[in-house]
Amino acid sequence: MYTRIVRADQDNPDREAVMAGASIIRAGGTVIFPTETVYGLGADGLNGEACLKIFMAKNRPADNPLILHISSPDMLDRVAVVDSSDLRSKIMSFWPGPLTVLLRKQPTVPDSVTAGLDTVAVRMPDNPLALALIDSAGVPIAAPSANLSTRPSITDSADAIAEMSGRVDLIYDSGRTAYGIESTIIDLTARPYRILRSGSARIEDLEAVFGHIEITDAARGTAESEVALTPGMKYRHYAPTRPLFLMRNVEEFVSLLRSSPDKHNVLFIGCSELLDGSTKERYDLGPFSDLRQVGSRIFSSFRYLDSGSYELGVIHPFPETGYGLGIMNRIRKASGHRTASAIEIMEAMGSGRIE
Repeated sequence: MYTRIVRADQDNPDREAVMAGASIIRAGGTVIFPTETVYGLGADGLNGEACLKIFMAKNRPADNPLILHISSPDMLDRVAVVDSSDLRSKIMSFWPGPLTVLLRKQPTVPDSVTAGLDTVAVRMPDNPLALALIDSAGVPIAAPSANLSTRPSITDSADAIAEMSGRVDLIYDSGRTAYGIESTIIDLTARPYRILRSGSARIEDLEAVFGHIEITDAARGTAESEVALTPGMKYRHYAPTRPLFLMRNVEEFVSLLRSSPDKHNVLFIGCSELLDGSTKERYDLGPFSDLRQVGSRIFSSFRYLDSGSYELGVIHPFPETGYGLGIMNRIRKASGHRTASAIEIMEAMGSGRIE
């Protein structure tokens, strides 16, 4: 498949660039576009056959639902049922923004979007190019993250072009995204409301509007669901091909950083304060005081691990509040829930058995 690459400014996209993608969406094709969180791989969300192309391009399991991206409140009513004006007002207070809501679906939504479920995940992205693309196409755009299934999500168009050229019709070359971690998904069909996927909308901000919200094990990344109500609940995600280990605590990370020999190709992924002064191979995520910045770099660090001659990567844990909840979810899934102490990593490196 020939993939057209179109340069476009995310904040001020020109009409010609927008229409190039919109015409492909309307014709049943596939487009990779930036949102404020990560790049999405989109198709007409009301065209079941077009949406099947998303699964083929990503090698994505068919029972993993998609998120519908909309550009207006009217478009929300075309795809989902909102029970009350009060609930609508609460949702709109976060839109445009990195929040996805799970609602009962309208009959217009094809089963290929929802994996046959009676619910649909919807969000309005806070990105001028994405909103212009959806509005010009005139339909909700179904879009998961624009990476091959199980691989780290894509936050830079250079990675999208390298990984997905030949698999989709068009890719927008628009640089890096702002947040770098996917949207938070809240289930508004359950009582109490519950977080199904932690992300770039903070639980503390959501509870200030929606009241008490349950945080599921899937949202923490400590368990997977047998049935995927939304993306990120069932399958391993975000994984580099090289082994990644989550250290049991920050102290173990620092101990390994100080004691491991330089001859081993280990990538240390962590915050600036912990890496400062080290001569070891490292990927600086930014300061502990700015976890939003850390989140914007986390997927890039996983891809960097794969780009070099590293045997493995190690990363320290983060506090599970604010943006840290989503960061820890991605780390647990990317590491395959592998945790280790400094001694265990040293022994594994010494024996040559890195798994």
